[in-house]
Amino acid sequence: MKTHVYTLLVLGMLALLCLFSPQAVAQDAVVVGCPLPLGASYGQNGMKGLTLAAEEINEKGGITVGGKKLPVKLEIVDTGDLDPKVSEADALAKVKSLITDKKANFLIGGPARSEYGVAAMNVIADNNVVHIVSTGCYTPKWTAQFATDPAKYRKSFRMSGNIAFYIQEAKELLAALKKEYGFTKMFILIQDVQMCRDAAAIVKKVATADGWQVVGEEAAPTETKDFSAQFQKCKDSGAQLLFLWSYSPNTADMFEQWRNMEVPALPMGFVEAAEDPGFWKITKGKCAYSIITLSEAGVTPSDVTPLAKPFYEAFDNRWGAPPRATGSAASYDALYALKDAIERAGSLDTDAVIKALEQTDLTTVRGQLKFDKDHQCVFGGDPKASILGNWAQWQDGQRVTIWPPAIKAGELKMPPWLKIQK
Repeated sequence: MKTHVYTLLVLGMLALLCLFSPQAVAQDAVVVGCPLPLGASYGQNGMKGLTLAAEEINEKGGITVGGKKLPVKLEIVDTGDLDPKVSEADALAKVKSLITDKKANFLIGGPARSEYGVAAMNVIADNNVVHIVSTGCYTPKWTAQFATDPAKYRKSFRMSGNIAFYIQEAKELLAALKKEYGFTKMFILIQDVQMCRDAAAIVKKVATADGWQVVGEEAAPTETKDFSAQFQKCKDSGAQLLFLWSYSPNTADMFEQWRNMEVPALPMGFVEAAEDPGFWKITKGKCAYSIITLSEAGVTPSDVTPLAKPFYEAFDNRWGAPPRATGSAASYDALYALKDAIERAGSLDTDAVIKALEQTDLTTVRGQLKFDKDHQCVFGGDPKASILGNWAQWQDGQRVTIWPPAIKAGELKMPPWLKIQK
């Protein structure tokens, strides 16, 4: 009799433990933590993309988990990680708070600053939560760190991008300009900060290896508003291409001076402010002809996939402006990728969702989503096999995609004062 009672007590205790274990607690929502630098455009883009995706998913009933529909609940926290005053420790504390305080089942977003994003991989490794990077953190060091210990970092996935891919895209576009227009001379103008100097060094190496001659290099301090000296050097150098890389808030002044001086070199590169759909109005059209990388297919009108136009229109309707660029489409896609993985896994279990994500083969706004062995989404030029980038030229008030060829929406236009010698 005593043995029977003891057995019942043990079984009862085990039942209670199972009832209150994390895996057994009833879920009333799929909680997705979103660490984002909300004071910066990257964070705002990611927030808008995630919010739109969550609203669409919830309007259709939510995510199916084991036969039950659960709504998505976004928990958004401002990491501030693109603010130079915010330390790595402070940014990572915000990431941890989503796990410990908000009880997030998954994380999507940043940190966007590369070094903080890489450091966050260790936070994820120490917690039972999957993290999908969807805005910023483009450094090749992310995949390099993953490769050092794939088992440790298996909960980390990246859908935002890798600067190595964007440089490869730039290389291909430069080769096309060289072939089509006979361009051979490049002048490099960057913001004088480390990330821009690093990018310029890579571009210079890639371009010279392909037969380009770099005829001048200038690094302007962040506070620069008068670029006339740099542009005069560019004019004197005989450059046909002006390669830019800048996060400076003063780039509207730069484009105005480029246009007023009729610098005979086509602007091309990364200029954060020029991503904005309102940049034409800000510069009063002086940004015309400039070619800017927008990082993500689908943030300009295109037929990259059947989902691209509906996303573009829905984003515009929801937020009163078209998607800007970095983080907008990637974050939107990331939530749908998570939904797809959860539903295929039939569970919120971390290991099951990781396995499902690794097997992802999903049509998204930016192309066909797959992950490589380092959990980086696969980039390329074929929207049926990879995720695509987006190089757009400012034409008549619009950002018109001109590269890659598979999704171009218009032909490249040249400034009338730039003499083309084929």
